[in-house]
Amino acid sequence: MSLTDDRRSALMDLQERVRRELLGNILPFWIQRSPDPDFGGFRGRIGGDGTVDPKAPKGAVLNARILWTFSALWQELGDTACEETAHRAYQYFRDFFLDREYGGVFWMLDYRGNPLNDRKQVYAQAFAVYGLARYFQATADDEALNIAVDLFRLLEARCRDPFAEGYFEAFARTFG
Repeated sequence: MSLTDDRRSALMDLQERVRRELLGNILPFWIQRSPDPDFGGFRGRIGGDGTVDPKAPKGAVLNARILWTFSALWQELGDTACEETAHRAYQYFRDFFLDREYGGVFWMLDYRGNPLNDRKQVYAQAFAVYGLARYFQATADDEALNIAVDLFRLLEARCRDPFAEGYFEAFARTFG
């Protein structure tokens, strides 16, 4: 099936509008407004009106998504601000979300980076694997790859449901 000239033109126009929106509004918002200058990482909540809650918790899924997004955009666009944001996301995720005692990633941190909810949600573990693997693709940082592989192996060893051929959803901190 081939596109007509009109449809091809409309698609190219849409792609250009999306690119302008991404580069002109979405990325600048996240790069300028989301980093937490006081406690590191990224702010846990910014209201629709732009109001920042400086003491909002920081979730693993949001931070893993930031890591994935800015790693991908840095690799695609070669943009220095995306590179800096990807590095910031990786360093904070590695330093605060990883549970060095029991493995996996914490579900939620307080605004200072302390575990607020130390449950091991499989959803967050999976997003961590995605984000870390994408960061590795952008950087060739073996540490990021090793963390992603360790998380994947942990998911397979501790979270897989052998009867339903899927994964259990949530665990205590110890995966017990």
